[in-house]
Amino acid sequence: MFLVLVFFVTPAFCDYVGSEKCKVCHERQYENFIKYSRMSRSFEAVEKMKNKITPDELKTCFQCHTTGYGKKGGFISAEKTPHLKDTGCEVCHGPGKRHVESKNPLHIRRKFTLQICEPCHTEERIRAFRFKPLLYGGAH
Repeated sequence: MFLVLVFFVTPAFCDYVGSEKCKVCHERQYENFIKYSRMSRSFEAVEKMKNKITPDELKTCFQCHTTGYGKKGGFISAEKTPHLKDTGCEVCHGPGKRHVESKNPLHIRRKFTLQICEPCHTEERIRAFRFKPLLYGGAH
């Protein structure tokens, strides 16, 4: 009888590193993400709105338009964490520090469900912005 240990990526154990770090080993996926996914430019929407909303409202935008806002090693500000200012690879794949250091595929999320998308792609937002969440949206 064998005991198999499976490690899951959790924000408590990993920090965010930014999508540029992913490019080193996953160049094709990174280039597709940058070229085709609006998520890779999501902070542009924050920039357009920042003078029209309150600082507290702006913080709610950070939750979906940046990487890891409010989580260990996640987005703080465009000045302090510019590498996390867009919705990057780690929003779907999970924090990447452990995976980048180990190169172990068990240290990053590789299987997706719509539940991963739902914190940002809520029914209310879908109606408000007239978009549908797409699994694998342009990157893979």
